[in-house]
Amino acid sequence: MTEDDNITTPDPERPDDATQPEPQQSARSRAELDAMTEELWDRVQAQQSEIEQLNGKIAELESDAEDKPRLAPCLPFPAPPAAEDKQHREQTPVFTVTNFVQYYNAVYVGKGGTRAVAIPDCWPQHPGLVAELATLAYTWRAAHVGKGAKASDAQYWHDRWRAGFAERMIT
Repeated sequence: MTEDDNITTPDPERPDDATQPEPQQSARSRAELDAMTEELWDRVQAQQSEIEQLNGKIAELESDAEDKPRLAPCLPFPAPPAAEDKQHREQTPVFTVTNFVQYYNAVYVGKGGTRAVAIPDCWPQHPGLVAELATLAYTWRAAHVGKGAKASDAQYWHDRWRAGFAERMIT
């Protein structure tokens, strides 16, 4: 039984000379109904207060998530700024791609174990490259930033997306 099931309902008062038929004798007095209504109202108010507190906590948690994008635990570097970040929401997706290009050139180019070449500064003048960089940047974000970021997705990004892109850049 829940607390709500424990509402006490007083027995209706019956006059000693109960001459009325049985169905009418079970009617509650106005005072009894008022007392029950007041008890129910108090419980509704208490639940409303709890709901408001929970909504406040949810809003606080969501706000924290937006202020600080959650990085995948496997990522040792900070994510490049993106238009999807709370502090950059006035920016366009080109902002995201531009920052990703800088990140890519800093993290992958000239490092041991990779044949990656730098993405040239003229990349915005090549529509096919812009399209590929956009998918590369946003798949990187999906694999590395946010609630859905997982190490397996990050590895897939490195094995499939980045490797293929690096090869196309070389050739």
